[in-house]
Amino acid sequence: MRAFVLLLKIQMLGLFGINKALHAGSAKAKRTLGLGALAVAAIVLFAAAYSVKVAQALVQIGLSEAIPLVAVLVGAMAGAVAAFLKTNGVLFGFKDYDLVMSLPVSTTAVVLSRIASLYAMSLAFGLLAMVPAFAVYAGCAGVSAAGVLCMALSVVLAPLLPLSVAIVLAVLIAAVSARFRHANIVVIALTLAATLAAVFGSIALSSQSDDLAALTALGTQLTAQIASVFPPAAWAAAGIVQGDLLRFFAFVAANLAVAGVVLALVVRLFVPVNALLASSRPSGAFSFDGKRGAAGLKASTPFRALVAKEARLLAATPVYLMNSCIGFVLVLVAALAVWVGTVTGLMSPDALPPELAPFVGALLPWALAFFCVISSTTAASVSLEGSARWLMLTAPVPASTVLGAKAAVNLMVAVPVVAVSAALLAVALPLDPLSVVALFVVPLASSLLAAFGGLALDARRPRYDWTTVYEPVKRGLPVFGVIVGGMAFVAAGAALTAVAGAIAGLALSLAAAAASWALFRIAAKRGLTA
Repeated sequence: MRAFVLLLKIQMLGLFGINKALHAGSAKAKRTLGLGALAVAAIVLFAAAYSVKVAQALVQIGLSEAIPLVAVLVGAMAGAVAAFLKTNGVLFGFKDYDLVMSLPVSTTAVVLSRIASLYAMSLAFGLLAMVPAFAVYAGCAGVSAAGVLCMALSVVLAPLLPLSVAIVLAVLIAAVSARFRHANIVVIALTLAATLAAVFGSIALSSQSDDLAALTALGTQLTAQIASVFPPAAWAAAGIVQGDLLRFFAFVAANLAVAGVVLALVVRLFVPVNALLASSRPSGAFSFDGKRGAAGLKASTPFRALVAKEARLLAATPVYLMNSCIGFVLVLVAALAVWVGTVTGLMSPDALPPELAPFVGALLPWALAFFCVISSTTAASVSLEGSARWLMLTAPVPASTVLGAKAAVNLMVAVPVVAVSAALLAVALPLDPLSVVALFVVPLASSLLAAFGGLALDARRPRYDWTTVYEPVKRGLPVFGVIVGGMAFVAAGAALTAVAGAIAGLALSLAAAAASWALFRIAAKRGLTA
């Protein structure tokens, strides 16, 4: 038990970067922890407000009894998805595997501590999704003491079953990826499909909010489908709403039994799967002349070789790709949906009130810019060199070539996406010439700002001591800086455009593009940090 507690403590401190912040110096620790606390507070407030809004909407359409069912499902699934994305890196493929396994502790303690950290993450998502919704339900419907107890237990137990399924899927993917070089493509495709379904599903539901009868019928149908597809959620809801303790006991037993079986399975497969991952090696070797092995391929310049290396890293790391490129995907899919809707007649631009048309044309470029400016592959690209940074530092090329290759990969994704999306929207919507120009210029300038700004931040203070890619990709200060700075830029640009017109917005965009290039020159002149 002592070994498990110590390992869990290390996992939890490392999970949120607290341990490093505490030992990085008093001033830096306070600054890092302060920024982290602000970010967590903002996320908690936003998630709680959204959960309350959804619960209140269900009350308004007469489906208050569906709140516990939906809350249990959303809380459980949200945490399971987050844990699934993090399993390969916590349970499998982590850098300090040899060090951890050399400790005088059992494999069961190692596995249990790492699963417990994943469960803690799932539980945090469950608390954010379920507690506010339960509070709304208790306020409008009234809950007995047994119902309150069932609510509390459902928050604790709901993540177990979906988390167990997510871990099993991660085990299979980890085992397959050791022998199948394109397994990450499957992970990316599934994650992308789930993200798009969640985003556009929410939009579709919101678009029907003005038809109360249709929305009530739709909600009733969806809750019935949820109960049939995921019975444990219905069992938990029965205990909360109806006081049916027998069905709630079935919910408890199902979660605990599945969690126990999966724990035993992972303990058995932990060492073999990690051994497979450690023994697998890429088939080719990186070189600056573009050759592989004795046969060799077509010669390449150092810049092109570095770009290919960065592109392979992006494609081979699902969490890196999804975290840094999902904004571009949403822009492209939304533009394509607008174009298809206009061509097929499902959506008519004439339905927009004439007095609002100029504002749409002026602010639409900034809507695209929002998703572009928070999408940056470069904000973690230097840190991701990790323990292999000596290759980057000793390469016979200047720092401008290494950093330029990292920025080029970002722009290779951003420029075609922005160009195609802007062209689709320009064809689909009746925009004036100045708005069409802004539709191309503003998002492109935002992409430049995200690419070069993120690169400058990460090159100035890279974090090489990570053990999983989630640390620089999701919790790195450069990523946080790009998102916050990008949002501020878009807000300022949209406000300036609304007050002074599209010309002012274009001028700000061009200034941002020039500043982005200046940031790159400064970063290249400063050089790479060991």
